[in-house]
Parts: sequence; C-alpha cells; structure tokens
Amino acid sequence: MTRFCTIALGLCTTIASIALAQAADPAFDVKPGLWEITSTGAATGAPPIPAEALAKLSPEQRAKMEAAMQAAMARSSQPRTSKSCITQKQLEKTFAGTNDKNCKQTIVSRTATLIEARVECTGEQKTSGTVRFQALSRETVRGEVKMAISGGGNTMNSNHTLEGKWLGADCGSVKPSGE
Repeated sequence: MTRFCTIALGLCTTIASIALAQAADPAFDVKPGLWEITSTGAATGAPPIPAEALAKLSPEQRAKMEAAMQAAMARSSQPRTSKSCITQKQLEKTFAGTNDKNCKQTIVSRTATLIEARVECTGEQKTSGTVRFQALSRETVRGEVKMAISGGGNTMNSNHTLEGKWLGADCGSVKPSGE
C-alpha cells in the first residue's frame, strides 16, 4: 500500500515531466537539453484504495497504512525538484503522454507558447485532469497539473504548479525518458 501511495502522489510530477518532454510540437518553442522542474502543490482527499485490499488488513495494519498514506500526502506538499533530459526528437513528437493503454490524452490547445491537454484514465483507478504548460521563454516553462484519482469509493485531488528552467544543452548523466 505504501508503494501505491508513492506512485499515486508522484503521478503529477511524472505526467508533468512526460508532458514537457513530449508535449512540444514543433510549434511549442523550448530548447532541448537538461531541464530542472520544481513542483509545488498538495494532494487532498482520501487515497483511492480498493475496498477489497482494505478488507484483507487487520485493524492494526490498516491504521499503520492510513498513517503512512497521510504522511506521504503531507510530504507531497513539499516542493520537489527533478531533472529531465529533453531531446530534439522528443520536441518534434506530438503530445503522446504515457504508454498506458487505459489512458487517453486530448489536446485542448497548442500554440508556440502554450499547450494544454486533458487526461482520462479508466480501470480500477480512474484518473482525470488537465496538464497546462506555458513557455515564458525558450528557457523557462510554467505549468499546472490538476488531477483527480478515484477508486475504492475515495477520491484524491492533486493540484501542482511546476516551474521549469533550461540548464543547458548537455544532459550529462541524465537519460531521456520515453524514447
């Protein structure tokens, strides 16, 4: 269950990194290379845990898991900084989002300085929301990721703001994702 919480709370940052790397149609004008992305925001609500998973836990296990989930949600409100290597090849792709067959991304708007997409995922856990990035310059990007993750009768909402800055053309040891 702790692994699930880590995955769920990391969803926004992951989607943002993928979106920045793959959302850039030739019209979305940012530089390829090493980017630093800082995410701030919070997750609220109850984590979407399937009822059958909860039913298998003893009261002590359930209390321990719920405490771990609450601690992870509290940590999600702390700023996170990560580095992503974005190649020219990725910048030439259309927005592809994740490779999850249960998820569909729809472009709402795309210009040289703005890209916005809607994300819908089906299955045991349903996810819906928007990803929006604005290129303030070729070296600075600002974004918002708003997601609702539902399952097991619970919904967790995650709202994060992202600031991206280009660090340089050389990615060093950071490998490109999604290629």
